[in-house]
Amino acid sequence: MRFYWVTVTQQTEPAGRGAFVTAIRQLTSAEAVCPIALRAERFKHPDTVMDDLEKTLGEVKRELTPELKGAIEKTGSLDVVVVSRTSFELAVNTSPLNLPEWFPVSPGQVVNASVTDLTLRVAVRLSQVGTGELCRLLFELDRELLRQIQGGLDANRHSVGAFLDECRGKTKRVASYEKLLDVAEEKLGDVRNPRDYRPSTAEHRTLVGHIWRIANRKSAYDLAETAENLARAVRMESAKLDGFWEALLTALVRPKLPSIEARWAFNVIMSVQGACRLITAAAHADRYGRYPAWLLRSLSLDLRMSLDDAVRLLAS
Repeated sequence: MRFYWVTVTQQTEPAGRGAFVTAIRQLTSAEAVCPIALRAERFKHPDTVMDDLEKTLGEVKRELTPELKGAIEKTGSLDVVVVSRTSFELAVNTSPLNLPEWFPVSPGQVVNASVTDLTLRVAVRLSQVGTGELCRLLFELDRELLRQIQGGLDANRHSVGAFLDECRGKTKRVASYEKLLDVAEEKLGDVRNPRDYRPSTAEHRTLVGHIWRIANRKSAYDLAETAENLARAVRMESAKLDGFWEALLTALVRPKLPSIEARWAFNVIMSVQGACRLITAAAHADRYGRYPAWLLRSLSLDLRMSLDDAVRLLAS
């Protein structure tokens, strides 16, 4: 007897508990599986776990179709998927359980029932992360960076020079600022669907591609100077940056920075690098293992929030 806990926080259909339960019922499997949407207050105290399991098992009786009954008799087991709006906070993972008289196998017998929280354990391929929104936001960021830096080049060539020199790298002797920006604009103009956009560190880069290349080659300490140059190049104002979204990846590596503008720009650099790496890894998921679904979703969401905030600030 196994109980599996799944937390579904969405409260409205078609993505709520009911939809999740229906989806499980529609799966075909040789195993005896019964999903239950938990609507009562249970599993809040370790002393009541056995009673809570018995009450939850009682709800299976209403779901006991001939197909499910046959599967239980054939396999000698039952997996109950408890779908709840709340997380499973108890440390208890096994409990004795008295099988009711209506149960198809060994009625009245006391068995050990296991309780496993699947919410944080389900591991998936990196390809499941869904990169369309990350790609779109990188495209939007690329466009806004280009717009700001083109405007800065016309207004104050010196303010953007240090950042564009870093972008030019070894080619600075032969590539003018105007040529570098023209190439970036042409590459963005070729994009038909922003959700398919993938920046590149190869030749003919966009500005996001340049940032990704620089981030891959420099240490976090050396990127502090790049961040200052980027903040000046886009003429970011400190008054706009109160409460800007700083990605977790930034917090893990952020060096000491002289200003809020440099801190914001450093976050842009780290978010670009993190998003580009995630998109690339997802495209080659067969080379990697599996990772917790909640971790991938949270990482993607954090990067999307950071990129979206950067686009918003640049556009304003």
